[in-house]
Amino acid sequence: MDQGRKFFINIHKHDLKDVQHWMDKQVYLNIGAFLLGVSALGIDATPMEGIDVKSIDAEFGLREKGYTSLVAVTLGYHDKENDYNAKLPKSRLPFDYILTEI
Repeated sequence: MDQGRKFFINIHKHDLKDVQHWMDKQVYLNIGAFLLGVSALGIDATPMEGIDVKSIDAEFGLREKGYTSLVAVTLGYHDKENDYNAKLPKSRLPFDYILTEI
């Protein structure tokens, strides 16, 4: 293994000492891909923070396996007939105001 790769493997563990922070970011990157994927399948999803991680960890025996929960994602289908919020007028900024095309 070359020196550069060896250094990169342990940079967060030994040098930056931010492994948990780095791992949290990796989870959020994967959640983004997951949300896009289920949306493409027509499934509604909502990520949630502020969850009771101890209860979730206990329910699934995560800590005994060396893991802990960070976020939860609900999955399902909205009720088109009774979704009052979907029919309400929305206030959106113009596309060219929020994005710049390069």
